[in-house]
Amino acid sequence: MPLAVMTAANGHTDVITPRTHPELSDIALFVFAIAAIWLLRNLMRRRNRKD
Repeated sequence: MPLAVMTAANGHTDVITPRTHPELSDIALFVFAIAAIWLLRNLMRRRNRKD
């Protein structure tokens, strides 16, 4: 298999750029994780509440 086909298939462009700030996907993942933890904690508290 030619090298050009292999590099295009794996999605890497061989261009390295330094990261200067978090990507939008990083921020979205962090927000989703916080929301999931909050929701699960509330559900567990509701489940274990003695009424």
